[in-house]
This record gives sequence, C-alpha cells and structure tokens, in this order.
Amino acid sequence: MIQEGKVIEVLDHKRAKILMKKHAACGECGACQYGQENMSLNMIATNELNAEVGDMVEVNMETQNVLGAAFIAYGIPLFALVLGIGVGSFLLKKIGFTENIEMYAIGIGFLLTGISYVMIKMNEESFKNDKKYMPVISKILDK
Repeated sequence: MIQEGKVIEVLDHKRAKILMKKHAACGECGACQYGQENMSLNMIATNELNAEVGDMVEVNMETQNVLGAAFIAYGIPLFALVLGIGVGSFLLKKIGFTENIEMYAIGIGFLLTGISYVMIKMNEESFKNDKKYMPVISKILDK
C-alpha cells in the first residue's frame, strides 16, 4: 500500500512523523476521525532517506503487513467474542444453568473481548517497534 504524506517532524535519524490524508480505500465511513471532513492521520515511518520537515514523501507498507495489523486489531477480538459466546453457552448448559443462558454467554463473550483488547494494548509497544508493521518512506517527492 503506497500513500503520500508530508513530514511534520523528524523524531531521530531513523524515524519521522508523517501527516497523511486518508486513503481512497478508506471510503467515507469516517470512523477514524468521527466524521470530520478533513480526515488526516499522523503516523510514524522509517526514515532511511533522511527526509526533512516539509518534504512530501511516498510512504509504503506491505499489504500483507497491513492485513496482519488489521487482524490483530479486529480479528482477534472478534474471535474472542465468538469463542466466549460459544464456550460460555456450552459450559453454562453443562453445569446445569437454565435461565438467561444467552445473556450470560454474551457477557462472557464481551469479557473475553475486553481481555483481548487489554492484551493487545499491553503488547502495543512491541507492535510499534516491530519493523514489519512500520511504514517506510520509500521516496521523497518534493522538498
């Protein structure tokens, strides 16, 4: 996935903060900016080309890595929700619980989903530091 952005801050000799406009593939849902019209995003990218503040740059992130990050953010919690509902319902029936099984199973699903989000948040720094998930400045377009 290739996008263009503007360097707004050089963090160190290897990383820079980039102001990106939303990608066309994002559609018009507005989820990332809660419906604001000028949707932009600050991201940190590897800066091996020594781009400077104000440079327009091309930023690249491998599609498989984008999908991997999306799976971590959305797939794991969804799996935890479904697993919690299914296993919770099964276990409640096994122990002889008969009233409101569905509500308790949904509660267990939400609990596991919350736990999965906490686990993802606890490991956020390792994801941020993993070069595989970090975009790379691949070209300086305009100085």
